[in-house]
This record gives sequence, C-alpha cells and structure tokens, in this order.
Amino acid sequence: MLEGITAGFILSLTLYPGTVWLTKVGMHGSRRQVFAVGLGFALSQWLWLMFSVPGMMLMTRHLSFVAMGMHVFAAFVLGYMSWKSFRSERVSDLEIATLDLGSVGLFRSAFVRSLAMPMRLPTAMALLLSTGAFVNHAATWQVVPSLWAGVTIGVLWWWLQFSGLAAFFVKQVPVRITLKSLNKIRPFCGVLYLFLAVISLLLIK
Repeated sequence: MLEGITAGFILSLTLYPGTVWLTKVGMHGSRRQVFAVGLGFALSQWLWLMFSVPGMMLMTRHLSFVAMGMHVFAAFVLGYMSWKSFRSERVSDLEIATLDLGSVGLFRSAFVRSLAMPMRLPTAMALLLSTGAFVNHAATWQVVPSLWAGVTIGVLWWWLQFSGLAAFFVKQVPVRITLKSLNKIRPFCGVLYLFLAVISLLLIK
C-alpha cells in the first residue's frame, strides 16, 4: 500500500499547472469552485493510476525478460519529466481569465485537461516502477487491491490538502508569499523526478 500512496501523492504533486490553476481559482473564485477543480484533477490522476496498477502488474509478471528495458524506459520518462519541470515557467501573477464556467464547468475542464495530458500514463507507470511496487511485492492480482487503496489515499491526500489551502487560506496570504511558495514546487518536482529516475535504474535486478 505504501508504494501506491507514494505514487499517487507524487503524481498529483507534480501536476504543477493544476496546482497553479487551483490556487488562482482559490484567489478569485468561491470555495465550491475550488473543490470542483480539485475534484476534477483528483479524479483524473486516480483513473490513470487505477489503470496503471494492473497494467504494470501484468507487464512485470509476463514480460520479466524485458525488466531491464522497462526500468530504463521508466528512468527516461522520469528524466524527461524532470527536464520539463525545470523548464516550466515561473508563476508571475495569480490572475485568471474567467470563472464564468460555474462549478460543474470548472470540474469538467480540470478533469478533461488533466486526463488528456499525454505523459500522465507513462509517468504513472514509471512512478509505480520507481517506488518498487512490484519489486517489494510479487506481481499477482492479490497485490492490486492494496495498491489501488494506496493510490486512492495518495491522490486524495494531495488534492484535499491543497484544495483546503486554496479554499480557506490563499486569500489571507500576501500574493508575493503565495507566488514564492508555488515557484518552489517547480524545482522540487524536477529534483524529485531526477531522484526517482536514478532509483528506477538502481532497482534493476
């Protein structure tokens, strides 16, 4: 379960554009809109991981002869995501174009945007490999429910926490401090992905 929690939390944490957008909605919108956006992002991350867990289990179980290749590919994906994190633009303001979609519209927009990101699936699978989900446990169907429970906890942990901060506290914090905090997430994600890329290579048997 711990590997699932870790993968779910990191996949959500590193959706940096989503975190920034959620903060902007918190600054200018209602609490209901904030939680709608947070739910949209959480649901999309959860679905990618729910699909990735049995997918990685089956690949690890039936394609063990290419285990080295899977770990190398995971390291490549995580290295690419690290590079993207370092290259992402700093947040310079918390303005938002419009909030006239309403809570349902914002939920749908957040969900679709996040779900449609092409790197979400390979990143989710790479995270499961790098956290040792099927190194510490046998690749069997019995492991899947505990990993599903773990990724659910991990995803909810990040998005409920950040939605609460955006809904109840962001308007009370000076903008410069909020911007400084958001811009610290970028390099942190880059370093974290790079670290996990190395771990993925070290887990090669």
